[in-house]
Amino acid sequence: MIINTHNDWDSLEEIIVGRADFAHIPPADPSMKNFMYAHLTNEEIEKYVGSYNQNLLEEANEDLDILSEVLEDCGVIVHRPERQLSHLQIQTPKWRTTGWHNYCPRDIFLVLGNNIVEVPSVMRSRMFETWSYNKILQRAFDDGAKWFSAPKQIIEDNNFDFSDLSKPTLMNNEILFDAPNVIRIDNDLIFQISNSGNEKGAEWLQRMFPEYNVHIERDAYSGAHFDSTVIPLRKGLVLLNGLRCNQNNYPKFFKDWEKIFFSDIVSTDSKDSGISSDSIGLNLLSVNNDLVIVDENQKPLINTLEQYKIESIPLSMRHARTLGGGFHCVTLDLKRK
Repeated sequence: MIINTHNDWDSLEEIIVGRADFAHIPPADPSMKNFMYAHLTNEEIEKYVGSYNQNLLEEANEDLDILSEVLEDCGVIVHRPERQLSHLQIQTPKWRTTGWHNYCPRDIFLVLGNNIVEVPSVMRSRMFETWSYNKILQRAFDDGAKWFSAPKQIIEDNNFDFSDLSKPTLMNNEILFDAPNVIRIDNDLIFQISNSGNEKGAEWLQRMFPEYNVHIERDAYSGAHFDSTVIPLRKGLVLLNGLRCNQNNYPKFFKDWEKIFFSDIVSTDSKDSGISSDSIGLNLLSVNNDLVIVDENQKPLINTLEQYKIESIPLSMRHARTLGGGFHCVTLDLKRK
């Protein structure tokens, strides 16, 4: 099991696909409010807290199983995490909460070449989420991968400031970031400052991996993850979420790339507890630089990609908004050729 991936478009050979079992919305606390519901009061958040509907989770797992089968049909080796009781209580000397889910491996691991990094997630409920992937990582380590863990986060209340929601609500008090705050372009890493990643996170990444160039991005989107906002499709071609990006605020790293500003996103899965916005419709997974897996409802996107000679495999991800993850989120590529 060899880990080696430098971007999101080289030919995919090995991947992790998450699971929806035991998914559970954790109690309202500042870290959960920051990531999911910054615009709501704690009282409004509390009505969403608890286990997801079992039928919803079964449908989500069906979609993940089909995704796994399609990837295997494309010649990709697929790994799945162990089922973990996400709803159980988590406690540290500073706070108490419950887990969330094992649905989005992309959020908690960053793969840089032969290095796999357990990132210091901004959410308390994700403190032990990596455990369900431990056997996969142990195998990768035994086969030569370099396995790092970022400094263990404390996530005290003073890491969050909700006084001005036009700015990131995550403060710069300790090293905190989720992996989808980072876009990998071979030896260049674009790091988004947002509610899910701060300056200390970018600084830690640059010091730990001096062979990479970390480019800090502040302008395009400050909500949470970046992988439904800026999507490199191949070297020289980038898909940009037109609901968030324009000619003035897109990451200038891409100034010489061909840019697709796309905003015709089809609204789906509008459950009241939806964590993600309609932009999750752009959360696609590249099998190679000519083939992507995309939400079957996003026909305008599929048609647009065809104009750039990129074929699509349309699949269902019925609860992407509700559970907070599309095809890129629910996977973690381990090896690309």
